[in-house]
Amino acid sequence: MEPHAIPQNVTSFQFHLVGDMTLRQFLYLATGAGIAYFIFIFLSPVYPLIAWPLILISASLGAAFAFMPIASRPLDYWLGAFLKAIYQPTKRVWQKNNKDYKNDPLFNSRLVTYLSSLELASQQINKPAGIPASLPTTAELGKTVDLARQAQNLQLKILQTERTLNQIKSKSQQAAVIPTDYSNQVNKIIADLQTLVSQASQVRNQLDTVTKAEPMKTAPAVKAIPAAELKEQVKVVTPSKIKQTQMALTTFPNVINGVVTDNTGNYLEGGIAVIYDKEGLPVRALKTNKLGQFTGSTPLPNGSYRLTLEKDNLTFDTLQIELNGEVLPPLLIKAK
Repeated sequence: MEPHAIPQNVTSFQFHLVGDMTLRQFLYLATGAGIAYFIFIFLSPVYPLIAWPLILISASLGAAFAFMPIASRPLDYWLGAFLKAIYQPTKRVWQKNNKDYKNDPLFNSRLVTYLSSLELASQQINKPAGIPASLPTTAELGKTVDLARQAQNLQLKILQTERTLNQIKSKSQQAAVIPTDYSNQVNKIIADLQTLVSQASQVRNQLDTVTKAEPMKTAPAVKAIPAAELKEQVKVVTPSKIKQTQMALTTFPNVINGVVTDNTGNYLEGGIAVIYDKEGLPVRALKTNKLGQFTGSTPLPNGSYRLTLEKDNLTFDTLQIELNGEVLPPLLIKAK
């Protein structure tokens, strides 16, 4: 077996000139010897007492810089470090540059958020005992979230397809020097749009199947809720009547956000908030963080939306929200 080559530091590689002497060592040695030679030629005949000490010092310094490292580092490194330490400033003065920085309300209120969570944790009361197994399982919640994401992606594709179709219609109505036939392109876009609509309908049916399968697990003697009472459970929320919390969670318009707590005021982590459009299709599926906060990442189009919440054995009101292009302050949603 052949031995492996010894690793070398290729970043500080130096070419060797004669034997083990590098080019830098040769230059230091030649410089010291050259200065000593010139002093010997020009100064020693006139001032021998001054010339010979200078000759010895010059030759010694050249040899020291070339062959005498200290702590595995050459003398030129220590000389550079010494000069840098001498001339580097040791006192600094702060000056205001009058630069305007972005004022982030969420960052400015971080202390209030932290202290409020500590106060609620110190006053925490034991939660009531859970009800029988009429609640959705973790797998069902995960399936609901996946279906909601699929519906959201399909809705975005439908909107993009409709926008492309409108652009083609506007181009066809404009006068052009050379007429262009858009019939094949329009037919293809319409076929894609029909396919997306059918896929969205299938996802909606699957979502209805998942949500309707949950009451089958409830205890017997389930009382049917009249349609009038069911209508009263939906709470209409407008942007002007939303209760303002301690901080803003977003600065973008038409982004639904809020804070979820239980009936004792404790923040709820891991709650699933599903937002439905006016056609009943889920457009957003959000999850609350440790502070009970949830917020969307992209704005929604103007219109009416319905917000439902799911978390363990807790029940929440179904909120109906009207979006009109304004920045929504956080919703404060409390369990019943």
